[in-house]
Order: sequence, then structure tokens, then C-alpha cells
Amino acid sequence: MIIEVKDNVIITEWWTSKEEEDGKKQITEETVHGKNKGRSNETTDNEQAILEYERKIKKKKEEGYVENREDAILGEEIVVSSTLTQSFAPCKPISKLKKDDDPYDGDWLAERKFDGSCILLHNTGTEKIGYTRRIKPITEILSVVNEIRNALEKLPEESLIIGELIAFDKDGKEDPKVLKAVTTETTTEAKAKNKYNSLITEGYTFTYNVFDVIFWYGEDVTDRTFLERLELTNHFGERKIETFTEKLANQAKENDWEGFILRKADDQITYTMNGKPKRKGSYKFKFIETTDCIVTKVSNGSGKHEVRFARFRLAQYENSPFFDEPVLVDCGWAGGGRLGEENMDIVTSELLEKGYKLEKTELKEEDWFVVELEYQRRQERNNKGQLCFEFPIIVRTRNDKPLSECEV
Repeated sequence: MIIEVKDNVIITEWWTSKEEEDGKKQITEETVHGKNKGRSNETTDNEQAILEYERKIKKKKEEGYVENREDAILGEEIVVSSTLTQSFAPCKPISKLKKDDDPYDGDWLAERKFDGSCILLHNTGTEKIGYTRRIKPITEILSVVNEIRNALEKLPEESLIIGELIAFDKDGKEDPKVLKAVTTETTTEAKAKNKYNSLITEGYTFTYNVFDVIFWYGEDVTDRTFLERLELTNHFGERKIETFTEKLANQAKENDWEGFILRKADDQITYTMNGKPKRKGSYKFKFIETTDCIVTKVSNGSGKHEVRFARFRLAQYENSPFFDEPVLVDCGWAGGGRLGEENMDIVTSELLEKGYKLEKTELKEEDWFVVELEYQRRQERNNKGQLCFEFPIIVRTRNDKPLSECEV
């Protein structure tokens, strides 16, 4: 694929090759016009075209494209003795059971689903690394958390595991919002350490639950059964796995658990090298509907919230038979929900530093961010083409989620 800018036109040319022979080439041209005329962030046609071009390049790299053929050939398989590239994508749980599956038939193994941040830990043999779910290395920041440091010390050479960092408040309730302080790549080790120590003083506790192994002593173990991989994860502490029953589900509801991850004994996992995770190996069983949305616009609130961004315009990507790539669909507005004033103030401060004013404003695409949403049900598509939610509640911001994974 070749993407280039000429004046204010973005030209994209792409083709596939087989046995060193190029297939038919296809070309698209996109004319771009400047934005925000008369404002401080005004762009000319050419400047806006370059911005759009840079976004396209970034998006293609996130999808797994690389800049030369040699890197593409090397990227066909993971080398566990080297740092992971951003094209590496471990699989994700399937959103829900199939329609005809009976969760209480005695064949399903259940594990509590916690609300935390996904973290991968990697021992290359010469270096120990911690990554976000987006494969951003943040080892120094994560190292302030004792539980992460302990897991890294136990991790064998040439091994790669995936797990979840969870924070519990003094009452034993999960509080995923505070994890941003120790999992955001834009913070510093000193800031993360101060916040972590402060939370410990307030009575918070942290845990790192290893829920799967991808490589173990240099061997790809994704084709082993769940029970075989479970034995390996017990190296970091025994996990509570039970046969799923209706009684277990009812007890979890009474305790306000988010839900369960369900697996079959012989389930396998996988990974991809194109930046797009497959859904395989486990199923979500949740009591509350949740999803991830992109924030494309913000607005200050009213009353005491006039001083901060407290309303957020949501969107998700939807696959369409009429377009080659997913289409961004408007999902309406949502209030700050359970973000709380402190976290809304953090979002506000970050956006003000980028030059935005405290008013209803559209965000540049490079400033879009992800939030986790709870909702009662999804509405039918309205005459504006929107897919809105009933009673949307924003739970937290999610730095560990790529925009591309916010799907209808």
C-alpha cells in the first residue's frame, strides 16, 4: 500500500502480491479541505490533508501494517525472545454464549470476571517487560505496583502471560478508575509511585490475576487445552475455577459481581500478528450490559459541573456491507456517570492543555479516547442513523482499549 499527499488530495494505492507477482492495483483519491476557519486552530487545505494522511498511517500501523517488506516477513510469527511489536494481539473472550448454549449444563468452568486493566508480562530472557492491552511497554510505571513486580520475578525466561491488574477499595469493592494512575503510558514513574503509595495508605489493595499463558519457556502453548494452561498459571497462585451453576450465578448477583468468564476444559486460545484480536477461548457471562465507546465530542456540564467537561458524545465502529472499512456510528450523549469529579477534572485538564475551550466542542481524531459504558439496553436505529443507549452510565476511561475495538 502506498499513501501520499499531493496538495490537498490523499492518494491511496494498494494491491496484493502472490509468488512475487503483483495483483491488480486499486487507487482512491480523497480531497480534503481545511477546518476551523477564523479560529486559532485553523488549518489550510494542505495542512488538513497532511493531518488526515498522518492519521491514516497511524491507523494502518495499528492494524499491523509495517513500513517495509523485511519487517512484514519477520512479523509473521512472534519471537518471544524479542520485545513485542504493536501488531501482536492476544485473543479476547467471546462477547456472550451462543443462543443454544446452556450455561448450567455442567460442562462450563467458571471464573469470576473482575473489572480491572489487562496487563501482559513478558520475560525475553534478557529483559522483563510489562505491556498494556495495546502492547505499549510501561514497565517502569507498572513496577511501582508490588503485585506486578512479584509476578515479573516469578516469570520464567522466554515466557509471556496475560492477566488483569485489579484495585479494591477499603470496603473490598473493585475500583477500576484508580488504575489509570499506574497504567497510563503518559504518566511518570514518580507520579505513579506517589499515587500508588497514597492509595495503599487509604486502604486500597491490588492484585494481579494471571488468566492465561501464551508462551512458556520459549514454547507457544496456545494450542494446549485450558486445563493444561491452568496448571501453568498456578505457578503464580491458585485460581478459583468452579463448575458453573445457577446457584453460583445467583450468589454472584447478590454480591454485585460483574459476572463470570466461562470456558470448556479443552478450549484453546490464539493470537494474531495484524493488530486485530480474535475472539476465542472463553465467553463472557455478565449481569450488566457493558460496552466500550469512543468519545468524539465533549461539553461542560451545568450547575457545579460548569467548570469541567461532564457530557460526552459517544460513537462506535459498525461493519457495513457497503464499505470496505467499518463506519463510525453516532451513539448519542452520556453524562459523567460514575467517573466522579476527580476523573472528570483529569479529562478536563488534559483537554485544556491541548488547547480546547470549556464549551461544547468536537475533538480532533487524534484526541479521541475510550470510555467503558454500562447501559440497560440498546435502542433501535433512529431516523438520524444513531444507535443510542438507554440509561448510559460511563464507568471509567480506558487507555488500554484501541479505538478500533469499540464496535457495535
